[in-house]
Amino acid sequence: MHYVAEGDALIPAGETPFARDAVFGYRASDLRAWVEEKTGGRFRAAGIASVSLDDLRLGGPGRVTERLLGLPKGGVCVVNAASYRDLEVFVAGLLDAEAQGRRYLYRTAASFVRVRAGILPRALLGKADLDLPAAGGGLFVVGSYVPRTTAQVNALLAQPGLCSVPVDVAKLLDGGAQRDEIARAADAVNRALRRGQDVVAYTSRELVTGEDAQRNLAIGQQVSAGLVALTRAIATRPRYLVAKGGITSSDIATRGLAVRRALVMGQILPGVPVWRLGPESRYPGLPYCVFPGNVGGPEALAEIARALRPDAAA
Repeated sequence: MHYVAEGDALIPAGETPFARDAVFGYRASDLRAWVEEKTGGRFRAAGIASVSLDDLRLGGPGRVTERLLGLPKGGVCVVNAASYRDLEVFVAGLLDAEAQGRRYLYRTAASFVRVRAGILPRALLGKADLDLPAAGGGLFVVGSYVPRTTAQVNALLAQPGLCSVPVDVAKLLDGGAQRDEIARAADAVNRALRRGQDVVAYTSRELVTGEDAQRNLAIGQQVSAGLVALTRAIATRPRYLVAKGGITSSDIATRGLAVRRALVMGQILPGVPVWRLGPESRYPGLPYCVFPGNVGGPEALAEIARALRPDAAA
């Protein structure tokens, strides 16, 4: 079962707002059923293997290796893990299976990557780690519309001295109005950054949907393209940039900032990595926060803004 932490409670993922996403929604919380659902029945839940907590905690790496070697070619296996220790045991067994010639494709969260790559844990990044300019404004670009993001945006907008630049989604979807809306928003962002203000450009919070998932995906792509165009139209380099939303942060990096490589410096908050952009990018060396839509508490964006202000304590 896949759970999402909400305060002190663990909620089955299929019962959360993320499961009701207009494009990427789902019903199942059991990952085997989720695979069947997402593949349209190409993989049946009954035929999907599962590495259990008992396999990890009682059988150890040897049991994991045995389970992985027993998978048929092209088979699917879900892994139950509730801690980094569970992941470490799994990866030890996985490495043994790979050493015996097997190959596996992973679909995972970032915590697995750290263990698989052998990266030691480190403290969260602070302002001093980012080598920020002494003055200037930070830029937040928000495309995610899940309720958690909306709560975070509201807390961010309550920060003193912040410039708010809402972007009208209806106008981004209107071919005749899109260019003017992007120009208006870019001008407001540029003026705020030149004044040294932190600024947040965020899509209107009302969800616009179509008649089916395909149309909803197209709407999301149009909105993302609008935010990419907005990013390209910003002529003033920010002190740092935070992109909120998985698709938003990916598209802004690759299409808006022309990023081809970056150094992952660490995390500024749990689950929020910071990249230092490569020399080929539009802003070489810029700290870029990749902030997924479903990560962080209500104050998360505001915490970043407060921590990175020029007058904040190191």
